[in-house]
Amino acid sequence: MRWQSSHAKAILVVLVCGLLTSAEKFANSNLGNEEASSGRVEKNVQVPMSDGVTLAADIYFPAGKGPFPVLLVRTPYDKTTETGVGNRPNVSSADFFTNHGYVVVLMDSRGLYASHGAWRPYVDEAKDGYDTQQWIGHQSWCNGKIGMWGISYPGYQALAAARYRSPYVKAIMPIGSQSDNFGSVWYTNGILHLAFALQWATMQEAVHEKKTLASVDWMKLTTHLPIKSSLAELGVSSPFLADVIAHSTYDDFWKQMSLHDHYKDMDVPSFFVTGWFDDLMHETFTNFTNLRKLSPSEHSRHWQKLLVGPWAHGDTHITNLEGVDFGSQSSVDLHALELRWFDYQVKGDANGLDKEAPIRVFVMGANQWRDLTEWPPATERPTSFYLHSDGFANTRFGGGRLSPNAPKDEPADHYSYDPRNPVPSFGGHGCCAGEMAPFGPRDQRTIQGMLPVLVYSSEPLTNDLEIIGTSELKLSFSTDVPDTDFFIALSDSLPDGRSNLITEGFLRARFRDSLEKPTLLIPHHVYQLTIPLWETAYLFQAKHRIQLQITSSNFPRFDRNLNSDKPLGEGGEADVRIAHQNIYHSKLESSVLILPVVPPDSTNAQ
Repeated sequence: MRWQSSHAKAILVVLVCGLLTSAEKFANSNLGNEEASSGRVEKNVQVPMSDGVTLAADIYFPAGKGPFPVLLVRTPYDKTTETGVGNRPNVSSADFFTNHGYVVVLMDSRGLYASHGAWRPYVDEAKDGYDTQQWIGHQSWCNGKIGMWGISYPGYQALAAARYRSPYVKAIMPIGSQSDNFGSVWYTNGILHLAFALQWATMQEAVHEKKTLASVDWMKLTTHLPIKSSLAELGVSSPFLADVIAHSTYDDFWKQMSLHDHYKDMDVPSFFVTGWFDDLMHETFTNFTNLRKLSPSEHSRHWQKLLVGPWAHGDTHITNLEGVDFGSQSSVDLHALELRWFDYQVKGDANGLDKEAPIRVFVMGANQWRDLTEWPPATERPTSFYLHSDGFANTRFGGGRLSPNAPKDEPADHYSYDPRNPVPSFGGHGCCAGEMAPFGPRDQRTIQGMLPVLVYSSEPLTNDLEIIGTSELKLSFSTDVPDTDFFIALSDSLPDGRSNLITEGFLRARFRDSLEKPTLLIPHHVYQLTIPLWETAYLFQAKHRIQLQITSSNFPRFDRNLNSDKPLGEGGEADVRIAHQNIYHSKLESSVLILPVVPPDSTNAQ
């Protein structure tokens, strides 16, 4: 769903600077009757949708006489910039794939750039994608075989259209794409992705309205209360953003764009690619695991592939992320990856893809690739590390400890969360709004120096410890407010003092039992929350420490919980309350971190 930095720049540049009703009726268009020639491009071809609206596509042809296999990308980020979607600067995807015998079709989403119609994010993409696939399949230059790919929102479009099962589509390749916009992109466990939401929705609406977006102090805007009234400060009114804020529970607004009920209808081989620090990584796992289980045919279930590297959103070529060097082997040529996938699935080339493991993950710390046959690995052993302290785990200078031994009688830890003085965003999963919410495996020592942050560390490890899978924190707590948040981060504490973030988890307490029907807290009542951390693969080396931090804000990446009973967007300055948090780790009320430990030599390292 998110855009890459190149996408964002392209959007900013653009900001500054009687139809037939069935796609099949256009099967014999003039374009379809033309013989392809090397390097020929048809610009802004108007492709009819089943409701009569036409969408604009640029069509790139290979040399020679067709028909040809076709690769399709549909995008809200301007099809003229999407030729770089292969993630290699200075290499055009259109040129790359036409040189390998494919027609490439790049299309603007409905209501944006050269396409007509109303811009309704996500809602129209499934049907528009299917209509486009059907139109392509009827063209004389198409040999009846289509592949579809895309990074972020374009990847979502490939998945969304799959429910309609176009007979022409032989494979898709979604890269860093979501399954459910309430699950990771706009909200996570009930917490609004504030910095992203304000920027993305406003900029896309400006494109639709063909308006120039006035200069906005985004950081200042994130502090505006109530959140819903901040929209008046933007100069461009986004109905979608207003709906995002108004619909703060998982209701029909979100369900209409969710893929969760459609996996059983998606009968297509899919190759998923993401990074351990991609803000859509968890959603990518959701797509992969559900299609592997629910896709209606054995062929489709068998041909679900997953690749996860030490990257952020779409950046498969990098080897050093925010100062952490993962080695030259961590870089992947996305163009070559795409070509091999589509050559096998669309062209039918016997290139050995069928001999590979379905899952390939990069184990950070070991800086090695692992081939897996299932997720999570069958060799995973949930291993408990209990929280301990003498009553003061605040900051990295406190006495917070992680131990395999269960606690006995220990005093609780305490910290105060004041929404007027939140803990800043620094590290973790991300892709966009990086100036306000830096992402990646960043050193957490500065964050861990703040009093509202509890830090628990293991003793130096005597042996390497590898985790592959999903961790979770079972947290016993009480508070004196009707609602509050918890942000959890797992880090590797190095012998030189650095604490590099590995993965994280978050939860708004009112959504502890249901995303559809939130329930407020009873002040001073002791609860136990289970907070899942996002998937990861990491080797803690001997002499390193496992480190866990707990706090109640991560701003402005996420909106601040005002600790009140008001719904999101409605709370103002008068509703701000300071939450006094108690974290328990005693014999009766323990808190425990559970890690997915895999034994040495239990997986295939490369």
